[in-house]
Amino acid sequence: MALALTSRRSTLAAVASALAAMALAAAVAGRSCRVSQPGPEAAVRDMLQAAKIGNRDLVFSLLAPATQDRLAAEAKRATDLVGASQRYAAKDLISIGSSDGTADPTDLTVVEESGDRAVVEVVSPGGRARLALVRIDGRWRIDVPAYGAPPYAAP
Repeated sequence: MALALTSRRSTLAAVASALAAMALAAAVAGRSCRVSQPGPEAAVRDMLQAAKIGNRDLVFSLLAPATQDRLAAEAKRATDLVGASQRYAAKDLISIGSSDGTADPTDLTVVEESGDRAVVEVVSPGGRARLALVRIDGRWRIDVPAYGAPPYAAP
């Protein structure tokens, strides 16, 4: 009888150990498989790649809604200026030039991030530039606040 009781205990202990090991493995695997959201620098990288391949639709989709709205307003204004003989869409105002002979950025750094706003510095052999980004529905978008603003007039 003592042998049967010992055998049952060791079986229960083995099952309990196996369950504990599986629970631990699932917890560890679950943590390592968690996908983090891409940061603001990923949106800038995507914008650079879209511009490089000339994908105007993707460039437009990576812009913040406020920037898209400004482009739409400027497209309407351009259409009005030509007497509606030609209709412009917001995407028509996106100019993507050739990047042949232009060095790719050497560094993209998030220099500021607070809540749903960020600033990414782009460093290339040609210099440095900072881009403002906003997070909309969990996705980072590039915001160009001065787009369509009247040029600065010296007093």
